Amino acid sequence: MRTFLALPLLASLACVFAAEAPTPLAPTKADVPYAGTAEFRQTLNVYAPAKKSTRLVPVVFWIHGGGWQSGEKTNVQLKPQFFADLGYVFVSTNHRYVKTVPMNEILSDIAKSLRWTKEHAAEFGGDPNRIVIMGHSSGAQLAALTAIDDRYIKAEGLSLAMFKGCVPVDADTFDIPLIIETASAKRQAAGKPEPKYGHREIFGGKSELWSDYSCVNHIKAGKGIPPFLILHVATTPETTAQAKRLESVLVREGISARAYGAPDSNHSKVNADLGLPGDPSTAEVLAFLQKVLAL
Repeated sequence: MRTFLALPLLASLACVFAAEAPTPLAPTKADVPYAGTAEFRQTLNVYAPAKKSTRLVPVVFWIHGGGWQSGEKTNVQLKPQFFADLGYVFVSTNHRYVKTVPMNEILSDIAKSLRWTKEHAAEFGGDPNRIVIMGHSSGAQLAALTAIDDRYIKAEGLSLAMFKGCVPVDADTFDIPLIIETASAKRQAAGKPEPKYGHREIFGGKSELWSDYSCVNHIKAGKGIPPFLILHVATTPETTAQAKRLESVLVREGISARAYGAPDSNHSKVNADLGLPGDPSTAEVLAFLQKVLAL
């Protein structure tokens, strides 16, 4: 009897919580093809601020996580509303997965998506020359490499000059040989086997490719690499080590960079909380944007 009496109460509470949950911001333009194909993985969403500005506003370009083999452009949590409320245009892109195409073609997808964004940003009030590229996890690796190794965007007629900043969020693959060695040592110490499909395979199965896809190996002064804010979870050794490694190489080459470790967080939470009032990482992002965009 008690079970049946509780069901209406649970249903009522569920309705209350559902009513309190914020409604996700709908895209201004959804499922936009950016590569001249009908491939859903090669589409993007655009979110524009409701209030139009008299001048072009910054653009935040977002790349989802998912280990290069899952994830969606709609996995953006609070970010579209947060950046739209700041008056920015927010673009979230899909890319093809690594089990379908090699890593260089994923990076080509990102470059093609950026070309579409630069060509069409002004239609939504965005400034094509004030883009901040961001991403979480695997998307953070793609964002960082795109903002450092300009070969992929050059193939689309673009340059690093369009980027005003880069914010990779909790990635472990800025130096791929290093993470492979670190992870292997930990597995050996624990008596665990190597994974059948891990970083070695994802990044082409050859040491020269692991090095080539490592953004720390492409950092040079004078290339036009933008400032970096490298977010990571303070209590996670792998992403902390990679963030500090990227920071150190950027700073050594005279490029503005800061690694920030999020307290009391984890890999999913540091991403989901971006845009939340009182979130320390969000405060870091706001300060970074104010500096690099000269707002």
